[in-house]
Amino acid sequence: MNLSKKKLAMCICLATLNLGNNYVGATEATETVEQLKSYNLDEVVITATKREENLTDANANISVITKEDIERMHYNTIEEALRTVTGIQFLDYNLPGYSMSKVRINGSDQVVVLIDGVRVSMTGTGQTYPFHLVSDMENIERIEVLKGSASVLYGSDAKGGVINIITKKDTEPKTKITTSTGRFGKEEYKISTEGSLGDTSYRIYGQKAISGKFKDGNDIEWKAHDNSENIGVMLKQDLSDNANIILNYTNGDDDFSFLDHLYNQDIKGEAKSRNLQIIYNQKIDDSLSNVLSYNNAKFEHVGLLHNSRDDSWGNFWNNRYKSTVINDTLTKIFGDTHVVTVGLEHIKSENLNPSTVWTPDYRSYETSIHLVKNTSYFLQDEWMFDDKWKLTSGIRYDDPSGGLVELESNTAKSFNLGYNFTDDTNIYIAYNDYFVLPSMYQLYDTNYGNAKLLPEEGKNYEVGINHKIDDSSMINAHYFKRDSDRNIGFDVKEDTYVNDSEKAHGFDIQYEKYFDDSWHGLLSWSRLSYTNKKGTTDYGYLPKNMVTVGVDYTKDKWNIGLDGKGFIGRDGNKVESKGWPSDNYWVFNLGLNYKPEDNLKVFAKVNNLFNQEYAEQTNAIWWGSKPGDWYGMPGRNFAVGMEYEF
Repeated sequence: MNLSKKKLAMCICLATLNLGNNYVGATEATETVEQLKSYNLDEVVITATKREENLTDANANISVITKEDIERMHYNTIEEALRTVTGIQFLDYNLPGYSMSKVRINGSDQVVVLIDGVRVSMTGTGQTYPFHLVSDMENIERIEVLKGSASVLYGSDAKGGVINIITKKDTEPKTKITTSTGRFGKEEYKISTEGSLGDTSYRIYGQKAISGKFKDGNDIEWKAHDNSENIGVMLKQDLSDNANIILNYTNGDDDFSFLDHLYNQDIKGEAKSRNLQIIYNQKIDDSLSNVLSYNNAKFEHVGLLHNSRDDSWGNFWNNRYKSTVINDTLTKIFGDTHVVTVGLEHIKSENLNPSTVWTPDYRSYETSIHLVKNTSYFLQDEWMFDDKWKLTSGIRYDDPSGGLVELESNTAKSFNLGYNFTDDTNIYIAYNDYFVLPSMYQLYDTNYGNAKLLPEEGKNYEVGINHKIDDSSMINAHYFKRDSDRNIGFDVKEDTYVNDSEKAHGFDIQYEKYFDDSWHGLLSWSRLSYTNKKGTTDYGYLPKNMVTVGVDYTKDKWNIGLDGKGFIGRDGNKVESKGWPSDNYWVFNLGLNYKPEDNLKVFAKVNNLFNQEYAEQTNAIWWGSKPGDWYGMPGRNFAVGMEYEF
């Protein structure tokens, strides 16, 4: 994006934000104040403590993506929605089926993903990016992003944070059909039906999505094709007024192909995912409740590489993983002073591909199906001293096993002290240990594995403040510091994974404003600094600053949204700018919705509005490569569609 485009983009946002300040005349001031009192800036969240509470009482750095946000901007994937959150970074190759993309929170890719509070991340497999398990975006009530370590409640991998995808629990009789088409060969078809039969609620969903070759912001064409089909079923049975059981099942099948022209590799493959989730909720009495959950996920991902010499196809990668998670969490309220949460979690992750690996003594090979198990016990107490003070403390014991090496157990602690100055202002300070098991790939890969790796251990410190300026606006600020003497990193010289040290710190600030019934805006900024043992800074992958903006307008039959994210500076002066297409860029997306009838909506979506050239993965920083050897993200593209309900 050139300078004029940057100025234009910022002017759009600032002008829209300022418009709200001038929109209401003096004669309408009293009426507007009364309207603003109805705005709910203090979302109800559950991820911080595993129970419902207002966002300001959670004493944590949490961002919320609502169902209204998803509907307005027509986010087709979890990734699209999460890109609007400051502090979150994606490292996407943007090639269909590629399995090496990552998500980072506060600079760490060790992130736990939950669906309705139940872990779907596959511990020990390196597959911490399981968003393929959720394709029914219309069934999402909200997405809560907890930034900062949360290992006591959520265990191994919750180093950078937690992403909790919360689905809708209440269904109403309706059927919806959605169809859309757009640039880069995009086609999408969705159908869903939901309702209830007595004490049983249900939702059934199906989707087919097709995309083709695309051009990046530099007008370079990338040959690709993707054809995915997804189905999902939700059943909820009310057993009594105080108990229910929920079953969620999703199944996905994706055929893909692409040409990686950096290596001139022609690749095709298939990805299959299946997830079964069962949750039993019981309110035993007014002070005691229990949640018992079971999650079984299976992921198969095969890529074939074309050999032009004999016109044959051979395995390029072959990943087959299975994960089972059982969790039981009991919550007890003791009067007005204590809320105690106690639970256990058992995780079993399997690499279903037998492979030849080094034994720990490096003397011989053996063929093995890799297996990691982890049993955890956790206890948390929320102690309300009075209406001003709350101390939340917890402890977790992890006992991992499996594989060819003995994995050590770990005890993690957490403390969080919050103070309410007034009903509108509170502050908190927090300390959390974190513990991350090495993945099977890091331990056993024939080329890069290190069977002597130890789990990561470290400490995370936070301080935050939430201030409700008035009934229509709020500001939040948070600072974190992460420190580890035993991190897991990749040593380029040794060409293997090693234990080293890591230090990271940063902050984020978010301002949200409701101007009136129609206009709403959000502005946030995050800054990050990172170093590891060797003093490098991640080769420029990490941003120094990220800025997110969002403006939406709702009036009568119209609902319009604009979101943008700016990547400003790379963390690491040692990285030359020629390693990336740009060190400073903005990407804006626009969503327009019009409802001529209550049951009909037509919409348009424009992604990368200003056709910005940017990349999130690059080869240009490595020896033998050159500027231009990066994986370009899509240039400006659009989709138009229609939704019909009956």
